[in-house]
Amino acid sequence: MLKNERGNTLITVLLMSLVFTVLGMSILAASLGGAKRTETRESDISITYNSVKVIDQMTSELAGILPSLPLEDYRRKNIEGKLYVRSDFDIDLKNKLKDDLIAPYKTEDNISCLNIIDLSGSSAGFIDSSAPCMDDISNYDTFNIERENDFTRVLDIIIVTKNPVETEGKITRTLRKRIILSPLPSFLKYAAGSFSDENDSGLILNGSANFSGNVYANRLTINEDAEYELRDGSKEKTDTNMSSISGDLYSSTANLLPLLIKENFYKEHVPELKHDSQFINIDFDRTMNEQANELLSLNGIPAVRAGNGSTFSEEVKSGILSSFAINTLIKEQKKQSGLPEILQELGNNNESDIKSYLINTPEDASLLNGLIQGDVVIMAEDTSLELNEKLIVDGDLYLVNFEDLTIYEDILVTGRTHLVNFNGKLEVNENIISANDIIIESYAHNKDELSSKGIKVNGDILSGRNTAINALNTSIEMTGTIISNGSFTINGDETGEPSENDQVIFDSVVYAGKRANISNVNILGSENNTKQLVLMAKDDLLLTRINEFGNFDPDDEAGMPYVPEDETIKPLKGFFYTEKDAELYGVGSLFYINGGIFAKEKLIINAIRGEVKSIEELPSRSSQLDKYSRFIVNYDQNVLLQRIDTLPIVKHLQIFSDELLIE
Repeated sequence: MLKNERGNTLITVLLMSLVFTVLGMSILAASLGGAKRTETRESDISITYNSVKVIDQMTSELAGILPSLPLEDYRRKNIEGKLYVRSDFDIDLKNKLKDDLIAPYKTEDNISCLNIIDLSGSSAGFIDSSAPCMDDISNYDTFNIERENDFTRVLDIIIVTKNPVETEGKITRTLRKRIILSPLPSFLKYAAGSFSDENDSGLILNGSANFSGNVYANRLTINEDAEYELRDGSKEKTDTNMSSISGDLYSSTANLLPLLIKENFYKEHVPELKHDSQFINIDFDRTMNEQANELLSLNGIPAVRAGNGSTFSEEVKSGILSSFAINTLIKEQKKQSGLPEILQELGNNNESDIKSYLINTPEDASLLNGLIQGDVVIMAEDTSLELNEKLIVDGDLYLVNFEDLTIYEDILVTGRTHLVNFNGKLEVNENIISANDIIIESYAHNKDELSSKGIKVNGDILSGRNTAINALNTSIEMTGTIISNGSFTINGDETGEPSENDQVIFDSVVYAGKRANISNVNILGSENNTKQLVLMAKDDLLLTRINEFGNFDPDDEAGMPYVPEDETIKPLKGFFYTEKDAELYGVGSLFYINGGIFAKEKLIINAIRGEVKSIEELPSRSSQLDKYSRFIVNYDQNVLLQRIDTLPIVKHLQIFSDELLIE
């Protein structure tokens, strides 16, 4: 019995020793495994970080490569005068990317594969087809860019990582960085900005604007007080919160560093400062002259815009007469004393002794096949009219309609051109060239009736002096390039409904040789708001009384990027640029821009947050917190992917960096 007990004790001791040994080995193994996992995790983070640095270095070096591909060397014109891209552009770009960008980095120790996928055309393809980083890229979304007509390219940089230390186990990540190479002007890359770094210039933020997108400035001024104007023109200030930037702040100087402190930004969110913007200014006069002269040439008018266009109006008038004076002169139309009473009531003419031809029947309209000497009124009053020949007038032209009026050929006028729409559809399907002013105005209440009422101009417009578009409780649609040698103005109705119901729908690039003014009107994009207005002015830019005393509903912010979803307030769909200054007020007005705004010299933005019903009763600073700003710019990146032929082309492609994905 004693022997048995001693045997059991020995077995128990041995068993306990085994248990503790196994437990100790398990703890040791777990500790070693944990250390190993920690080591592996640290290696994963380090390898991923180094790969991100490689992508950043490649992006930076790409900026240095692109100037070696000057776009002028690859631009050509076909027999119709249209620009196209030489086929060797893609060959040269591919070789540069392969030899100067991929090859130097693909042998890095922590990189298993490095390549670039071209997504520009209808199908995706690797730049270095000999070393694909994945088996199948047929499901990649592509951008269907017409390579022969457009320099824009979309690329994905792909890096597949590996762990050079085999004992740490397999570590692999896939990094994707999208790069857009664009020939468009630099100002289209930003939600807002200013280029100048001179004293009393640059970007001046007074109060609490909000920018969802990147901002550019070489000189930045930040104030907590927003200025606003009273009805009598006097200016006041109100205390408010600071501005917010849900993006990066780009600059070519170090001037901004002292300003990047929490106290200067809304909810203490300081944007990151970057210096790799490669900002390129446009040559405004040269570009505007090229566009004007090309339009004149295509219409057979021997006139040239040079310098600042001081003699351009007379040049256009002489060019029209010299080209078409030999045509049959229309003299047999009914001549009347003065203009129709309805036009006199509008105040469109101040000359009491004017003589004009009245054309108001289909029979009269069919005779318009040459130059008409004298002022002309074409009025679709009791019946619809169609004009199927060029309309050439040595004098002023009035196109007036109560019924449908359709013009299928070019309109060439040595004086002023007026389009006046009271009812029905006034549609111009070719170009309008006028040596003097062009005035377009509509009174047709065409909400939900755009196809049957209102004004639509499908061609290009060129005026030797000023251009004005007046949308009075109506919608007007413009889908061509507009070149205004003088000022360019868009006005809505100052009276009427509280919310903006006056709108102009654009798919247009506008060049204004002087000031540009927009007031009391909405700017929308054509094709279901997928297009936009790109407005460039040589002189100051003024946008006023937009959605005056309108308010977001609800007006409580939902968090960054502080952009509302309220569909009752329609954003201005466009990019607005001036070579000079712009001063904007988001206090009584409610600015919501889906696009961008840029001033080469000085951009001043005044803004508060919250609801405003009267300029005399502004909300306090504390009550504005967590409310939407009354000046919001939501950057629209889609402009970089659109082919816009009449925009200034820069010297070489520029980089727009999109999202970085790590898998």
